[in-house]
Amino acid sequence: MALIQLREWLLAPYREDSFKNGSQATPLLHRRMLVISGGNDFCEAAISSLRSSTDELASLSISNLTSNALKGKMRKQVLGVECDIALLDCRDSFKPGDIMAVSGVIKRSGCLILICPEFNAWVDNIAVPFLSEGFTLNYSRYLSRFIENLRKNPYVGFHTETETVLPDISFYSVEQESIHNEHTNTRFRSVEQEHAYHQLHQAYMRNQLNALITAPRGRGKSSLLGLFIDSLVKEGKHILLTSERRENVTNVLSRFTESEEADNQNVKLYTSQVASLETQRAVQQTTPKGLVKWVPPDSELLFGKENTKYDLVIVDEAASMPLPVINRIMAYNPQWVLSTTLLGYEGSGRGFIHKLIPNLPNETLHLTLTTPLRWFKNDPVEAYFNNTCLFENDCVKDAGWNVNSESSRQNSIAFLTSLNNSELITACEFDICSFENVDENILQQIMSLLSLAHYQTTPDDFMRLMDSPDVLVVTFKIKDLVLATAIINIEGGDCLSDVALGIAEGKRRPKGHLGAQRLTLLSADFNAATQSYWRINRIAVHPKLQDKGIGSQLIKKIVKKAHERAIDAILTSYGTTNKLDGFWSNNGFEIVDYGRKPNKASGETSALAVLPLNVYTDELVEKVVALKASFISALSLHELPISVLEIYISKLNHFTQGTRTLDDIWPILNKLASEAELRPKAISDRHENKRSNDAELLNTNLYVLNKLIKIMNTNSYLVSLFEVSDINMRLIKEVLEDNGVKVDGLKGLTAAIRAILRPAFK
Repeated sequence: MALIQLREWLLAPYREDSFKNGSQATPLLHRRMLVISGGNDFCEAAISSLRSSTDELASLSISNLTSNALKGKMRKQVLGVECDIALLDCRDSFKPGDIMAVSGVIKRSGCLILICPEFNAWVDNIAVPFLSEGFTLNYSRYLSRFIENLRKNPYVGFHTETETVLPDISFYSVEQESIHNEHTNTRFRSVEQEHAYHQLHQAYMRNQLNALITAPRGRGKSSLLGLFIDSLVKEGKHILLTSERRENVTNVLSRFTESEEADNQNVKLYTSQVASLETQRAVQQTTPKGLVKWVPPDSELLFGKENTKYDLVIVDEAASMPLPVINRIMAYNPQWVLSTTLLGYEGSGRGFIHKLIPNLPNETLHLTLTTPLRWFKNDPVEAYFNNTCLFENDCVKDAGWNVNSESSRQNSIAFLTSLNNSELITACEFDICSFENVDENILQQIMSLLSLAHYQTTPDDFMRLMDSPDVLVVTFKIKDLVLATAIINIEGGDCLSDVALGIAEGKRRPKGHLGAQRLTLLSADFNAATQSYWRINRIAVHPKLQDKGIGSQLIKKIVKKAHERAIDAILTSYGTTNKLDGFWSNNGFEIVDYGRKPNKASGETSALAVLPLNVYTDELVEKVVALKASFISALSLHELPISVLEIYISKLNHFTQGTRTLDDIWPILNKLASEAELRPKAISDRHENKRSNDAELLNTNLYVLNKLIKIMNTNSYLVSLFEVSDINMRLIKEVLEDNGVKVDGLKGLTAAIRAILRPAFK
C-alpha cells in the first residue's frame, strides 16, 4: 500500500489525469525531496518499485547516481544534463557537495530522492575520509543536523520501514507571482539576463567593459556569457575565454563549434554556429571571421602587454582561481569580464568576492542574476541546501537582532562599530568548546564568518569542521552576537608516538596533524611530533569590526587557555602576506618556514608560524629559525650552528635513502654548492682530516658535508646545477644527460642524484 501511495505521489505531476481540464502541460509545481530510509532490503525494494513505475512514462528523464559516479571529472559529465527525477544512493558515502550537485540538475516539478540507512544507524556509523591519525568518529554532528533539518522541513517526504509521510501535492503549487513574471522572450530566459546582456554590450561598444557577473547556481550565467560571446564573434571579434578547467565552460561553449584550426598554445578555438551554409557564407562575406579561444589561466596569451589580437578576456568561475591571477588578468587586459557562482555545490564564493571587490576599478560594472531558470523562485529544495549545507541565512547578517529594541540596538553590529577598541574588547565573552556544544544560532554565525573570511568554502569543508573530533571552536561574542571566531586543530601528542620517527625521516605521512608533521619534517626531529599542539586553522573577525584589536585579543585568550591545558606550542599556517606576517609576529609567533609552491586556490605561499610554550619547543623553534636563516646567510659551513649542520646531514641522508624529496633538500644543496664554489679543494681536504679537537662534533658534521662538497667538485656540473636557487626539473634532466647520466623520467632523475650523493654517507 505504501509503495502504491509513493508511486502516485512521485508521478502526480506527470500523469495526464492530474492535469486540469485535460491539459497536456506539466503542472506548475515546486521541486520536491523524498527520503527513503531503512535497511538494505527495504531500500532495494523501494528503488525497484520506483524504477518500474517511472518506466511507465517514457517522457520522464531519470538519473540513478552514487558517490562513485560523482568523483573527479565524472561529476561534470553527470551534471551536464538536467532531469526530472534523480536518485542519489547515500548508503556507502555521504558528501554534502554531491547532494547539492545532484539537486541542481533537477527540473521544475521534479524530485530529488535520497537513499540512506535508518537515521540512527546512519548518524552512528558514517564513514568519513578526513579523520586525523589517532582519532575516531562515533557520532556525526553534521549528519544529525542534516537529518533534523530534513524532519523539520514541511516540503520533504519520507518513506521508512515504520511510516510513509508525503506532503499533499498541492502544497508544492507555485505562487501566481512567479508564474506571471515568467519571461516570454525567445532569446533570453529572464528579464535580468536580457538587461545584463545589453549592459555588457553597451559597455563593450564604448571600450569600457570591466564587469563582474555573480549569481547563485542555476541563474543562466553561463548562457548569458554564451549569448554575449556569440554576438561578438558574429561581429568578427576575437575573444579569449579562460577557466580553471576546460570542463567548466562546456555550457558557455555549447553554441559554438570547434574549429579545425590549431596553434601551439595548447588552446581550443571555436567559431559561432550558423543555421545554414547560405547564412554562413553571407556572414563571412559581410564580417571578418571572429572566434572564441579557450586558454588555461597560466596562458601567456592572457598576459601579453603588446597583444592586440584579442578584443576581450572573459574569466568563468573566477572564484576557483588564485586572486593574484585574476589581478594580473585585469592589469594586462583593457576589457574583461569576470564571472563566478556565489552559491552552489562548489561552495560559497562570498569570501572570494569580499577579497576581490577592493581590487576592482571604481567603474567596474557589477551584474547580479537572481532569477532561477531551471526551477521557480522560492524553490524549497534550493532553500534547504543553502541553509543546511552552506549556512546561508539572512538572519546572520546582523545575527538576528531586532534593532527596534534599545537593548538589541546596543548589541547590534552597527552600534558596536561606534565603540572604542577598549570598550568593545571589555564587553566580549570568550568561549572554547567542541561543535557539539554550539547552538544553531551561534553555529550559523560562526560558519558565515568563516565563509566570508576564507577564499572559498565548500559544503564538504563545513562537514569536516563540524565532524572532525580533533577540532575546537573559539568564539568572541557579546551575548548572542559573534564578533570573531577561530578553529583550532588538536595535533601531535600520543596520537603520533608510533609514527613520529617515520614522519621525521619522511617515510610516513599520516592523516591530519598538518602543523605537527610540517614542523617535525622541517626539524628532522622525531620528538617534535609527540609534543601537544593547538593549530589555529582559521580565524575570522566580522568585517565591520576589523582593525579594532579583536583578533589579537582572541589570540591572547587562546594562548592563556593553552597554558591552562598544558599545551606545548601553538601553531598556525596561512597564506603569507606582509599584513598577516605582521599580525602573527606581533602576537608572539615566530615564522619558521615558507612553502616553496603557491596554494592553488589562493595563489599565496603557505607560512608556518609557531608560538612555543615550553623549553623544548622554544629550543625547537630556535633551531628551525636558524635553519631558515642559514639558506640566505653568507656564513660558511663551519660558522653555522651545530644544530643546523645536524639537520642538513639528517635531511640529506633521508634523501639518499629515498624518503625525502629533491625539492625538500634543494636549499641545502644550494648552500653546499655555494660553499664548493667559494672554497678550493685543498681546504675541503684539510677539513676532512680534522677529526679530533675541542670541536669534535662540529668537525664530525663538517666531515660528512665536506665529502658531499668533494663529490660536487669532482662532478663540477653539480655545482652549477645546485647553484640555481629554484628547482627546475627540465634543466636538471638536460644537465645530467649532457654529462652522461642516464635519466628515465622524473623519478629516474631523483634516483640519479641520490646515487651520486649516496657515497658521502658510507
